[in-house]
Amino acid sequence: MDILKRFEVSYYPSGREVVELVFCFDSGSPYTFIKQTSALRVGKLFELAEPAPFGGLGGGNFGSKKIIHLYVKLLEFWCSQVAYVVEDNILEKDYDVLAGHNFMQIYGIKLLPHEGDIEIDEVRLRLAQRIRYEV
Repeated sequence: MDILKRFEVSYYPSGREVVELVFCFDSGSPYTFIKQTSALRVGKLFELAEPAPFGGLGGGNFGSKKIIHLYVKLLEFWCSQVAYVVEDNILEKDYDVLAGHNFMQIYGIKLLPHEGDIEIDEVRLRLAQRIRYEV
């Protein structure tokens, strides 16, 4: 079951110039991916030294030539995340970001598939913010 959730996302740690993006939580993916058009709405993309190869989405191989460093608002915290930028057709049309288990593990996000929802461990999220950029 796909769990889709809408979050505020910013290029800035202060949370200015917010855009709303739909996240799909995928515990089977170790990485987080974002559609190129969605990433460009958020901010500046960074070119990788060489393309990063991946497989699995849509049953095929694909790559990423860019990444973006963004901030996602979880509860009251702006949480840092690096996402691989992929061509729009790599991800399903229903969401902007495929959130992998790296994102979920760092911020204490638990999938609740029977309810089609997520649970955020507030204590773990707060502790993950102890070493962060100062605004």
